[in-house]
Amino acid sequence: MDDLKLKKVCPLPWLHFSAHLDSTMRICCNTDGPGFVLDDNGKTLKVGSVDDINAYFNLNYYKQIRSQMLKGEEPEQCRKCYEVEHHGGASVRQGYLSLYSRNETFLKSIEQTDPKTGEINPTVQSLDFSLSNSCNLKCVMCSPSASYIIKQDYDKLGLDYSKEFAEGAHTNWKKLPELDKIIGQIAPTLEDFLTTGGEPFLNPEHYRILELLVESGHSSKVNLSYHTNCTIRNDKLFEIWHKFKSVSVHFSIDAYGPLNEYIRFKTQWKDVEENVQIMLNHPKTRCEVHTTVQALNILNLVDLYEWMASIKGIPKLPYHIWMDQPDWLRMDALPPKLLKQAYLKLFSYFTDHPAENHNDKIRQEQILSYLKRSINSYQGEKMTELFAGRLRNFEEIRKQSPVETLVPGLAELFSK
Repeated sequence: MDDLKLKKVCPLPWLHFSAHLDSTMRICCNTDGPGFVLDDNGKTLKVGSVDDINAYFNLNYYKQIRSQMLKGEEPEQCRKCYEVEHHGGASVRQGYLSLYSRNETFLKSIEQTDPKTGEINPTVQSLDFSLSNSCNLKCVMCSPSASYIIKQDYDKLGLDYSKEFAEGAHTNWKKLPELDKIIGQIAPTLEDFLTTGGEPFLNPEHYRILELLVESGHSSKVNLSYHTNCTIRNDKLFEIWHKFKSVSVHFSIDAYGPLNEYIRFKTQWKDVEENVQIMLNHPKTRCEVHTTVQALNILNLVDLYEWMASIKGIPKLPYHIWMDQPDWLRMDALPPKLLKQAYLKLFSYFTDHPAENHNDKIRQEQILSYLKRSINSYQGEKMTELFAGRLRNFEEIRKQSPVETLVPGLAELFSK
């Protein structure tokens, strides 16, 4: 395959079937509003409206995107990835391109794409469902869009959110008979299935999809992937995993012990530790920690690292996820003085605990880079005040202890 031909191409418009929390179809999880798939009348599609994979991937919306990519152009729907690349970063697009650059089915699909119209004969290899906002936690960085039970707190505090989206994410995935037909069409060529939420281990629709894949006779070729908060033990789910090729489990853990309980409210740390071990002991799993880096945990990340180092079977450092929204929880909501303290603490820890492999080295460099950027992009005193005030509001209605009892370095922000 000509490298120049792949210069602007992303594999996902050729092989990826993805749906958002409210069941709206999307190109991938890295696209926002412009990435929601439109039918030929210009209306957004829900997963329940898709009954033919060939017709879906040959909507004018998809054909135009593929045609643009093959011409070396950058579709507006995919701007997030291209912007990252223009600033010297590694994008989601580049990650998938690296993953599929030697995939014969994908390369053949590229070669057989009509260069004028973008029409293809689709082969779906990747499935990605954010299966509703049903969740058992009230994570402080979350909203009713991703966890329905947070709705009561947002309503009490008069905080703004999309009621339509929250309700859609709560109901639209329930009882979708169309899924049987779609999964039946996808199953023969499917290789990877990512499930997020909400909390996917609570979702009966997810288990139903796994049963459909088992019934199809193709489950042994499918790699499963999850993002889970580690608070749910689902033995029925763990049992059906045996029928799949592999299971990648990303533990969403943001801090050690009580601070994780504060950030991911309603968590019991003992449940997290027990469930982590259960999943590590499963013969099909590969596990790692994913940490949302934010103002609440940046001063205490070393505590998490030390706990991780004591757990056999996971990398010693997490995959760090940059907190983008809400802006009052981003690291740069904190004064630069505190972030410099966090930088020195992490730098000292990494000096005393050198990376043992390339991935950990990259993760060390990544978090230090995040911090440097945040030190130089302070949002100002008003955002710091919003950070302190919003936390106090949540603590009051959730009857939580003050955060500075867990993170003493934040105490000065609450003494004004």
